[in-house]
Amino acid sequence: MIGLRAFRRLTLASVLLLAAIVVSGGAVRLTGSGLGCPTWPQCGDGSFTPHSAYALNGAIEFGNRVVSIVVGLVVLALPIAARRLREPRRDLLLLSLGLWLGFVGQAVLGGITVLVKLHPATVAAHFLLSMVLLFNAVALHRRARQAAGPTPPAVRPELLWLARLLMTVAGGVLVLGTVVTGTGPHSGDSEDTKRFGFDIVNVAQLHADGAMILTGLTVAMIFAVRLTPAPAEARRSANALALTVVAQAAIGFTQYFAGIPPLLVALHMAGATIMWIVTVQLWLAMSERPPARESAWTGSRQVAAG
Repeated sequence: MIGLRAFRRLTLASVLLLAAIVVSGGAVRLTGSGLGCPTWPQCGDGSFTPHSAYALNGAIEFGNRVVSIVVGLVVLALPIAARRLREPRRDLLLLSLGLWLGFVGQAVLGGITVLVKLHPATVAAHFLLSMVLLFNAVALHRRARQAAGPTPPAVRPELLWLARLLMTVAGGVLVLGTVVTGTGPHSGDSEDTKRFGFDIVNVAQLHADGAMILTGLTVAMIFAVRLTPAPAEARRSANALALTVVAQAAIGFTQYFAGIPPLLVALHMAGATIMWIVTVQLWLAMSERPPARESAWTGSRQVAAG
């Protein structure tokens, strides 16, 4: 049997690894290594490892696939561990299964992305599905720290709706960010430059407008969690979100006027991932449950179980 403490370590690992795979996936695209392994699941005909002919690009793409395998192993372990908890938790099992199914979908979508030669629509879907998986993983990690049972709101209805609106706008900003990326110069492969047919200035401006709305809502949230009763976790998350949004805005404007250099794009992707995690944490903090407690696992119980 497995205790909640060990299970929480797994959930934390899933959050960190799912965030890491976004960054490593960005490195693949920004170095033009998206087709470094021209086939999937193999990396070239008859081999699962990169041929010397594919050089550095193949190694980068192959490395990203290795990270994906590690993520898959951790995610696969979650529903197995949830079934073996000392005290059965249906909510943890369902969230774990959802995370595993989402990861399988991500693997299939990754293969499709290679087969369609990195079409920007599939690249965008790949990133956005990663954000869905992160939402699931963050929720699972938080649930593993709480006791079972209903999750009543811990704030006034107005504050809860503000958190929902902030989540919605943050998701919209992520979607617009993928449109900008799919229109910009970093296609993911140095020889194949399929892009969206939008005007980069217009879509970048639309993305910036969404970011400004998000900034305004974040400022409103900072005041709201201080002027009305709210959990301390909500106040901390609001502060963290404000710092992240400001940093993202600074990086975004700098990369645009600097000609979209790959390093700043990578930082912007990492920042977007952190921003999303903090936004999810803020929304989840609007409801509270008692903390989970490790059940006593005495020798008599073990004998009885035997």
